[in-house]
Amino acid sequence: MNKYINFQLSILLGLILQGCFMYSFSGSSLSKEAKTFSIQPFQSKVALGPANLNEQLTEKLRMELAQKTKLKEVFSNGDIQFEGTITGFKYTPIAPRSDDRGDMTSREQLSITVQVNYSNTYDKDFEFSKKQFTQTADMDASASRDTEEPGLVEDILKKLIKDIFNASIANW
Repeated sequence: MNKYINFQLSILLGLILQGCFMYSFSGSSLSKEAKTFSIQPFQSKVALGPANLNEQLTEKLRMELAQKTKLKEVFSNGDIQFEGTITGFKYTPIAPRSDDRGDMTSREQLSITVQVNYSNTYDKDFEFSKKQFTQTADMDASASRDTEEPGLVEDILKKLIKDIFNASIANW
């Protein structure tokens, strides 16, 4: 009986491992011909926010591509190319919410919008130009923006990078 169960488990494990080699966990569906990527530094057209917001966004996209694809970065004219502009950075008051004790608190929402151009030398069908991506994060309105903003920006940039990756590399 034990030998039979071990045999079945071995077959199951083999099938699972075979499947792992056939598919990418990153969701990347790039053409096999694509070997390189380039990112022009993101520009910023916003007066608010961290002075280096555009640099943070550029670096996070660079790291995402390096970690989740086999593409090598080149300075310019990569098989896959990105460029973009930060077009929005704003705080908006949002509806009051009840906290854990049932008290009403006021909240603010930070939103960041970027406009991205994506070129793909080997798959023109998935290219896009001036595609807008917006993400948000909330904070208690009584909290200090100076204290809370770095964490909010970090959360929003993670979401934006995921959106950009999914729209371009993963073709979602």
